[in-house]
Amino acid sequence: MVFVVPPRAAPLPLEDRRSALISATEPLLERYGRDISTRQIAEAAGVAEGTIFRAFATKDELIDAVIEEVFDEQRSRDAILAIDRDLPLPVRLVRAVTILQDRTRRVFALFHALRLRPGWAREDGEEPPAHESLHAKQQHDREQLELVLADLIGPDTDQLRFTTAEAVTALRAAVFSLTHPLLGDESLARPDRIVDLVLHGIARTPAHPCRTQETPC
Repeated sequence: MVFVVPPRAAPLPLEDRRSALISATEPLLERYGRDISTRQIAEAAGVAEGTIFRAFATKDELIDAVIEEVFDEQRSRDAILAIDRDLPLPVRLVRAVTILQDRTRRVFALFHALRLRPGWAREDGEEPPAHESLHAKQQHDREQLELVLADLIGPDTDQLRFTTAEAVTALRAAVFSLTHPLLGDESLARPDRIVDLVLHGIARTPAHPCRTQETPC
């Protein structure tokens, strides 16, 4: 009897392997923090432990890659850009808020699990050298996201009492504060309610609508 050994599956390209390891590591970081082991990561990713070190030099390098992935706003921007501009403004904004909340919750989860402070510095004050340019990147990401949100609102700018830039700031502030685990409220954190609050406020009928600077409240 002749046994035929099936050919081995082609190994994943390096970038695909790195991406798979990052995806497998993120929920482990949220649950265990930096105390996760490479064995846990390998089991979650379905690979041999040595495979990790063919993609990342150290466990800390992998953890840093997870942080960079979560903080990177490119995926959120791309998803918002894909929203159909022909949809009504409230529907477009609900979809955008849903996208923003997903990323915001991931960021909050990592901040809590890894005990990070703004700028990625840990509570012990240590700030990895690889993150020295983080502030500039965050500023660039914020500006790019604001442009994407302004473009999303753009077709209906004439319906707003505020400038597009002010509307974007209000929307982002509402998403951040109402999604924050310590500041938000579960019922108000729904995307449709955030959009309703931003578009219409809390009053049933504004008594003194501020339509121009010449008509103060």
